[in-house]
Amino acid sequence: MTSKSPDPHGRGSDLAESNPHGTDSVRSGAASSKLEKLREAISEIDQRHAEGESGFFADDTSEALAPGTDAASGSVQTSESEEIPSFANALSFDDDDDDDGPEDFDAAYAKAKKTAMNMLAMRDHASGELRDKLLKRDFLPAAVDELIAKLQKSRLLNDEEFAHRYVRAHRERRKLSRSALKRELNKKGLPAEIVSDAVEDVDGEDDLARQVAEKKAASTRGLDHDVRERRILGMLARRGFASSVCLKVTREILAED
Repeated sequence: MTSKSPDPHGRGSDLAESNPHGTDSVRSGAASSKLEKLREAISEIDQRHAEGESGFFADDTSEALAPGTDAASGSVQTSESEEIPSFANALSFDDDDDDDGPEDFDAAYAKAKKTAMNMLAMRDHASGELRDKLLKRDFLPAAVDELIAKLQKSRLLNDEEFAHRYVRAHRERRKLSRSALKRELNKKGLPAEIVSDAVEDVDGEDDLARQVAEKKAASTRGLDHDVRERRILGMLARRGFASSVCLKVTREILAED
């Protein structure tokens, strides 16, 4: 009796023939189950969005992002104490750093010297007058003081000479009285002794007052006497002449005119 070897495909063929649609049924059931779950998930998402709930995907996305990173935008988030400064703030930080450091003395001195020399080229200045002008321009006070001292040492600033030159020029050009000249020199910040010495030799108050009165009388000729008298007296008073001199000269000029 001859034996036959088992057919390796025979049993499988029998199984296939006995249940030709079994595999397709299993796969179809699994697909239906997944589809149903997906529909349920979508419904839940729609419901939460309709209710206004935020951060639904936060748990799913936070694991994929680095710590401290916003899930929606991917930008780095920090606490209030660690807030990243804006670009405008960064610029202001730079400006603050520039202002913190003290101004270089040599640079401040050079700038003050250039400005002072330009002022002196325009006209003479008293020491105090020049110092005040430089300080008003916000030059370093220490640099200004050193500059003034050096200018005085080199005699580019000389308060005594300045006072005498000022008196001669303004006495002749503006016809100022002794008291008016003294007042102007005090405004320049000159010491009292220098002012007194400069105006000490000023004389001829009556003659100077007469020159001023004659000029004013000529320009008011034809007006009423009282008007002319008032205008001449006012002019002499503004030039700083004493009241006694003003009255005397005015009456003499109007009597002669």
